Amino acid sequence: MRQIIFFFFVVLTGLVSAQDPNFSQFYNNPIYYNSAMTAINNGMSFRLNARNLWGPIPGRFNTFSTSLEAQTVYKMGLGINAYSDVGGEALLRTSAAYLNYSYRPIDTKNVILQAGIAGGFVQKSIDWSKLTFSDQFDESLGNINPTAFNRPNYNSTSYADFQTGIVLRFNGESKNQRGSFKRYSMTFGGSIHHLSQPKDVFLGDDITLPIKYVGHFSSNFLFNNIIIQPGFVVEKQNEFRTFSFGANIVNKPFTIGLWSRNRTAALSGKQFDSFIAVIGINLPDKGNMTWKVMYNFDFTISRLKTSSYGSHELTLVMDFNDRVLFKGKANAKSIRRRYQCPKDFSGYQ
Repeated sequence: MRQIIFFFFVVLTGLVSAQDPNFSQFYNNPIYYNSAMTAINNGMSFRLNARNLWGPIPGRFNTFSTSLEAQTVYKMGLGINAYSDVGGEALLRTSAAYLNYSYRPIDTKNVILQAGIAGGFVQKSIDWSKLTFSDQFDESLGNINPTAFNRPNYNSTSYADFQTGIVLRFNGESKNQRGSFKRYSMTFGGSIHHLSQPKDVFLGDDITLPIKYVGHFSSNFLFNNIIIQPGFVVEKQNEFRTFSFGANIVNKPFTIGLWSRNRTAALSGKQFDSFIAVIGINLPDKGNMTWKVMYNFDFTISRLKTSSYGSHELTLVMDFNDRVLFKGKANAKSIRRRYQCPKDFSGYQ
């Protein structure tokens, strides 16, 4: 019976929503959501994200994501990112890898306007033999009958996939440095995924993968020695919509935060899906390198709360702040004019 539940939950819901995996720590997985975020921080970054949900349900429901990005002196950013998502006893798996490119038409000391594009390859697979259907069960003897379900003659599908986006970042400081508020940094962005709308046989014959739209905002506000980081992300794909918002508070080297996920931006109580508690640590290392580890637990408050038991997410981020590709080809003027992130926010963006 549990395999039947899995089949209808995973396969048939794919026909309704066809949603991509999402991450509670979206701010720690930027190029997954927007290719324009590639190398927006000066330097190089390595990120590793792991997410586990639906713990009580048989099988695995895990998502892993990794990325490596680097800034160049030609106002460009280069990056690679990949993710793997697996769900249920039939091992419905999605694996994808992308190349990312970004360019800054505006790159001044306090303002960045950056556009990006990504292209990649996606593969989905499933083991149909591990699914059990209702007609296989006898009321007394259990699973003894063959199924009349006509299993598809394919176990996998693959296709090319593309996305694009744009992002604006700027920083500033308080004119009254004697007050508690010192400086700020803000980032606004939007992206469009699955531009080519590739056909996906797991959704049905001749059905294309729906376009996904993402809007996001993140920020840093420095008050004395404390950084407050409010933000949000809005996602829309077919009938699937989600709005996540909240804030982290950083008192170096520790981070705590509280976020929420809602079905819409209307903030109706009936639309809330979960609250998200975050803890983390961020430490500098030798060679102007910083690293941080962050963990969050999603407290499910929707009607699924008695079944899902929440979800867990763990993130590792390593930033190499002064590593720039082709730095030897840069002239002094271009280095001076380059966007300069306030050092108070280094490793926290």
